[in-house]
Amino acid sequence: MAQTKKTAARRSPAKSSTPRIRRTPEEARTLALASARRLLLADGPNAITLQAVAADLGMSHTNLIHHFGSAGGLQTELMRQMVSALTATIESAVMRLRAGKGEVKDFVDIVFDAFDQGGAARLAAWMVLSGESMDLAPIEAVVRDHIDSVERGADANKAGNIHERLTSATLFVVVAALGDAIIGNQLRMMVGRERETVRMLIGSLLPLVLEPEGNRSKDSGVS
Repeated sequence: MAQTKKTAARRSPAKSSTPRIRRTPEEARTLALASARRLLLADGPNAITLQAVAADLGMSHTNLIHHFGSAGGLQTELMRQMVSALTATIESAVMRLRAGKGEVKDFVDIVFDAFDQGGAARLAAWMVLSGESMDLAPIEAVVRDHIDSVERGADANKAGNIHERLTSATLFVVVAALGDAIIGNQLRMMVGRERETVRMLIGSLLPLVLEPEGNRSKDSGVS
């Protein structure tokens, strides 16, 4: 009988001393997105897979599928989060400009840093080139909300064609920031220019884009 008890004890699985981590759905999503962003910055967009994020967090692959549906869903949500954070930062910079506490250069630096250091440019380019551009559609709401917010806060007496000027400025700065983050270093080396060259060019030209058409100098060359 004693031998039987010893054998049963050996066969019984040992209880883990580490308690299982229970996360709410919101906590799981937040941690997964933070992990995906770390992978993006460390190894590029190809590193953002459900398997990699699951391994990083000690979370099941099935759990991540439940929250995001697929790797594409995770990447889209990460991009939405990054754009939302960028939008909030831009709105803060715009408010500082209106209050006379900031300069156009600060605004340009914020956008360029977000797409370069934040990794948004690499992720956006990868999604478009891999045929996943439709997954970027939810970002449209974030951009539109930002533009609408700025338009509502504009001085009606000085606004002029605020929608046209604001969307032109958005295209001007964002396209430049995307290009600079993806291929800027290589182009600058080819032509022998400094790292800040593109930012300085955009910063010097942006006031012309934002200026109401009737106020533009005839000598500016802008029509």
